[in-house]
Amino acid sequence: MSIDLTCPLVPSMGQHDPLDGFVTYSELQATAECLGESHPFDLKPEIADMAKICRGIHLATDDPLGIGGLLFDASRIAQLMIKGRIENQGLLESIVDSVLLGIESFAKSGLIEYPAEYRLAFRELGLSIGLLAVENLQKGIEENPGVFSRESRLHRLAEDLMGYLPLRKTIEQFWMDDKNRQAGAWIEHREINMVMLATSLAPDEFLMI
Repeated sequence: MSIDLTCPLVPSMGQHDPLDGFVTYSELQATAECLGESHPFDLKPEIADMAKICRGIHLATDDPLGIGGLLFDASRIAQLMIKGRIENQGLLESIVDSVLLGIESFAKSGLIEYPAEYRLAFRELGLSIGLLAVENLQKGIEENPGVFSRESRLHRLAEDLMGYLPLRKTIEQFWMDDKNRQAGAWIEHREINMVMLATSLAPDEFLMI
């Protein structure tokens, strides 16, 4: 949307927009209730709308930014479940399943072996940020058996994700190299690249760890 919310700037829906909307609305609703507002706003209709759109949606992607976004959403959903704000382990499993499909494809593509000129830092750093949430996600799952059934696939899926953690260091180290930040592909997107690199290096507030 435009800054004043009067019109859409992008007339189409992104692949993960409904999921992002569902999680963000749920967080806002939970926050309002926690603050004990005398007249808390009610986003339940909007949450229901987003949940309806999410049903049957194809989440898997080999785009590193998209994978990182899914990991971020998975972490947020797990935190909301631990706090008793939502109950949707099936959705969480579906997201982690999609992440594993996408990250395996990305890892096999060999894109992180390309020179900097042929890579988009902000997209790769999106994955790096998402991977920073994996340990927190697994810890939350392991420490809350009353919320996350030990008989579910979620425990195994979370453990499988841990095997991809070295990708984060590989991506960060590549873009921390001054030589790689001289490439035209970095300079062309310098502002968003710097924001994403800073977030990857200091992620706690963004990831709510």
